[in-house]
Parts: sequence; structure tokens; C-alpha cells
Amino acid sequence: MASFRRTVLGIGAILLLAHPSLAQSRSISYQSLLERLLDHRVINIVDDFLVFWDQAKDKTPGVQRRLWRRLVENRYRDYFDRAVYRTADPKMRRAMLDDFLIRVPSQIESIREFNSTIFDLRASPLIDAYFNFKVRFPEYQHRGDLYIGLSMFRFDGAVRPVQNEAGVPDTLCLGAEVLSGYTREQARIAIAHEFFHLYHFGFLFQQPEQNSPAGFRTPHMPLMIEGMAVAGAEAVYPNEAHHLYLHFTEEELAAGKQDLAQNAERFLQLIREGAPPEEYEPWFIHSHFSEAPARGGYLLGYEATKRVMGAYGLEQMIRMTPAELREHAEEQLSVMANERILLMAAH
Repeated sequence: MASFRRTVLGIGAILLLAHPSLAQSRSISYQSLLERLLDHRVINIVDDFLVFWDQAKDKTPGVQRRLWRRLVENRYRDYFDRAVYRTADPKMRRAMLDDFLIRVPSQIESIREFNSTIFDLRASPLIDAYFNFKVRFPEYQHRGDLYIGLSMFRFDGAVRPVQNEAGVPDTLCLGAEVLSGYTREQARIAIAHEFFHLYHFGFLFQQPEQNSPAGFRTPHMPLMIEGMAVAGAEAVYPNEAHHLYLHFTEEELAAGKQDLAQNAERFLQLIREGAPPEEYEPWFIHSHFSEAPARGGYLLGYEATKRVMGAYGLEQMIRMTPAELREHAEEQLSVMANERILLMAAH
């Protein structure tokens, strides 16, 4: 697999040399090449968004909303319904759109730049992440479409059940307006994180008890799923600063590690009580309206994953059942929580 990237780069160069006219539309050529590699469509919503913005930038909010729905949202209705709005009611959808239209002007130029490089073999964090992911996890086979989309500032990348009536998350959706504000290193780590989710879900949803999203509605599942994806991104890019894998600042990572034992005890209690999503979901977002540590679930899951990997390895963990993952999550959180008790006893 070490020659995988060189081979694909060579194919891309041959295509351009063999067809000089393609050099003028390089991004289209590389998009076609990426689609051949993935064996699935790559849908670029950003192209339509930029057409929308050129028409809407000087218009009133009401006109902007109408243009948005006609030029962007209605063309990709399933994507926005299932990947972005999800369970939001009409009032919340309107609020999300209004907030997006207020915030996005400051990102337009960076979105244009991101869109101009996303299919460039030499500069694209997406293509870099795919190549390197295939080298590290050669068994991975991409099984769904890929959207270069907008997330209304809700995510940088996510795996959603777009065009999937069963509700199984199988489609990689990128939030271009968020990724466009990242460094290239941050962007490729974020995308590798999502490729790992796709790889993991390919095994996880083969489990009989996981044939519907309801199987995710237990605290230990997002804990281990996200922790393993952090470890997966680290396996793809092993030489980056640790806070980048978790989307933390260095200060946030230091604070999270300081509170690790206490937070392990708190999250363990959520698992044992069978807490509903509204109680544990704040652990996986940046929120100022919750007592849960911002993205604290990622750090806890990553720490638990590292400890389990010491005995089993990441590839074996990918193949574990939800019941096995729960057993390991409880065991490792208990160990982390007990380390706090031992430390207190020592003083």
C-alpha cells in the first residue's frame, strides 16, 4: 500500500498530459478521478452555494432566504433534511438558516479557496486523508456518496444516513464553511476521523443488535465510537500534536487531563443509569449551557480506547460488539475514576 498514493498521483498526471484541455478544468478531472477511486459520487454543494452567494450577497434577508431555498436547499433536500436539519422543527430550521446567513459572509473567501483546492491532488485535505487512510487501513472500502456540503456551522464532518431509508449512517458529509477555517493539518485530521467512522460502521451495523440507530442511544456507544475515531485519526497521522486529534487547544487538553478522573466517574454514572441522549450529548459538543466539559466525551473515549488498544489493538476493537465495547468502557472508566481515589488517599 505504500505505492498507492504514488500510483494515483501518476494516473492523475497521465490523464492531464493525455488530455491537455483537462488542465484548464483540473478540479473537474480530479473530482472524476476521486469518484473512480471511491466508486461513488462526490456531490459538491459548494459550487451551487457560491452561485447563490453571488446573487444574494447584497439582498435583504427575506430575498436571501428565498434564493437559498431555490438555488441550494431544494436541490439537495435529502442532504439538508437528514444531515443538517435532522429533527429540527420549522421554527428551528428558520433560526438555523438565519444564523448561517449572518455568520457566513466572513467565510466566503476562505470557502472559495477551500472549494478551489478540495479536488487538487497536491493540496486537498480530502484526497490526502483518503490516500493516507487507505495506506493505514487497506481493508477500507468506501460504500456511499460523499458530499462537499454546508453544515450551517454545525459540524466539520459527519456521517449521516443521506438517501438511506433505514437510517443507517453511511454517507460522509463535509461542512465546508467550518473546514475552510481550519489549517490543512486540522482539516485532514477531521476528515480522517470521519473516514474512520465509515470504516467502523461497516462492521458495527453488521451486528444484529445494531441494525437501527436506536442501538446508539446508550452513553457508552458515542463514548467509544468517538474515542476510537480519535485514535484512528492518530493512526493515520501519527506525528501531529495530541490536542489536534481532539480539536482542543493545548490549554483545553491540559485542563481535560487534569479533570480526567473526576469526569470518568461522572460519565460512568451516566452509563450505569442508562442516561438518555439529552443527558450525555453535551459531553460531545462545545456548549456554554451545560455542566458537562466541552467535548469531554472525546477525551474520555480516547483515553479508554488507548488502554483497550494496549491489549487488543485498534483493528480488533473495530470488530467488537456493542456489548463488548460497553464492558471495556465501564472497566476503563472505573480504572480512571479509581486513580483519583488513590491520589486523594495518597495525600
